[in-house]
Formats: sequence, structure tokens, C-alpha cells
Amino acid sequence: MRVPEILQQLVKKYRVFYEVLPYQIVIEEAHGSPGETRHIIQAGYDVDVYGLSNKDEVELPPPDDYALGYAELKNIADTVAQHASESSVEVIDFPSTVFSEAGSNFRSEAVIRIRISHFRGIDQPAGPQEEDALQELERRLQSQGIRRR
Repeated sequence: MRVPEILQQLVKKYRVFYEVLPYQIVIEEAHGSPGETRHIIQAGYDVDVYGLSNKDEVELPPPDDYALGYAELKNIADTVAQHASESSVEVIDFPSTVFSEAGSNFRSEAVIRIRISHFRGIDQPAGPQEEDALQELERRLQSQGIRRR
């Protein structure tokens, strides 16, 4: 079985979808002094890819399924990163963490995060390069049948 077919099987089996969230950093200046200031800067995007449990109990996908999903998402992220030379694209896994959401009757969710940020100074906001990387990532996810929530 070819790898894209494996990913598409996982997408169907776990009803995989993604959300795009701002990746924000907090910069504190003059920390601890009366003139302390705090700035929140959007430095990029977090793309959280979710897989839903097929049962009403707290259960993670089998480790092999999670590892396959991670590997395929990493391949997609690495391809995006090759074309986004001024942006950082990293994949963050949570293999032993179960997430639950009230809106889905607390059904268990596995999550893999893809973070898009930049190499410019930490005080610089996200720019067109990160937006372009996000659009390319979304295009590639959607081509695999992964829908945006």
C-alpha cells in the first residue's frame, strides 16, 4: 500500500481535521520594574491537526497509527519548509496526551501541531512569508482530505 493511501485511510478512520490559530509570543520589557511593559506579537501560526477517537471513552489512537500520521504530516511540513526559506515549519507531537472538547461531547482527540514562525527578530510580527507557508500547508492538507474546522 502506498503512503498517501495510508494517510487517507487514517484521515477517514479518525475523521481528521485541522484548525489554524495564531502563534503568539509575549515580550516583557523592564521585567520587575514599575515601568514594566508587555507586548503580545503574533509570530506565526499554529496548525493543530486533530484525530477523533471512534469510541466514547478516553483512548488514544494506537501508537503505530499516531506514528504514521506524525510521519506523514512531517513529510508535508518538510516539503512546505523547503519552499518557505524565510520561515520555520516544525511539527510538534503529543503522543501520550488525550485532548477533549466540550463541543464534541468530550470525545477523545489526538493532536499533532505544525508551527509556522520566522527567523527574524523575536519582536517582529508574522509577515507575508508565513502567510504563504500557511496557504501552502493548507493546500497540501486539503489535498489529502483533511478539512479545516
